[in-house]
Amino acid sequence: MTVLNADQYSQEELLQRLNSADEREIEVINLCGQRYIGCGWQQKKSLILKGTAGNNLGAFAAGPEIMLYGNCQEGVANTMSEGRIIVHGRAGDIAGYAMRGGELFIRDDAGYRLGIHMKAYQDKKPLIVVGGSTGAFTGEYMAGGTIVILGLNRDQELVGKYCGTGLYAGSIYLRGDYPLKNLAPSVEAQVMEPDRLGELEQALEDFALYFGYSLNFIRQEPFTRLTRKSDRPFASLYTGFVS
Repeated sequence: MTVLNADQYSQEELLQRLNSADEREIEVINLCGQRYIGCGWQQKKSLILKGTAGNNLGAFAAGPEIMLYGNCQEGVANTMSEGRIIVHGRAGDIAGYAMRGGELFIRDDAGYRLGIHMKAYQDKKPLIVVGGSTGAFTGEYMAGGTIVILGLNRDQELVGKYCGTGLYAGSIYLRGDYPLKNLAPSVEAQVMEPDRLGELEQALEDFALYFGYSLNFIRQEPFTRLTRKSDRPFASLYTGFVS
């Protein structure tokens, strides 16, 4: 395994070393805001990062597994179509923007506009699981995929305002109590039966495994599934619309 010390390289030099490395497993230590790491990677490589990753970690990636021991800034998994990113910390704004596939696991909180413009196509179904809480506009304009917000050890509201605004495909799952006032009026909320969590089962198992949680503890709170309320989620925005 190749180990790179980010302190010893400029932004451009570090990216060049990472992109040209032939090893299947690479570790980078002392990260301090370097951007575009793993951006556009098509290889099924394993990347271990220690420190704080900058913007667009794993953007446009299609294959790698990235394990980050620290926080990441904006745009993690931006337009990712395949692969897995596991963040042992928190994520900034627009995490999972326009994801088309792959998986993003965040141990702690995420910022504003998590998973906006996510979409699914054929066998590609993106997944985001957040262990803490999220900011406003979570799942805005979602067109497919799954977002799960667990609210573990949180000290603030589970989701910010306008959650699910413009959602017209896919699902958002909320664990435990959530502020009803922060849900978009165009979404429908359904409490899930504990023994019928369906597509959530594997996601919860993976989250518990990655971050050392008890699966039984996670399942102690009920889950609410948010989906679109109608086929015309934007109908109320246009004057003169007749249903």
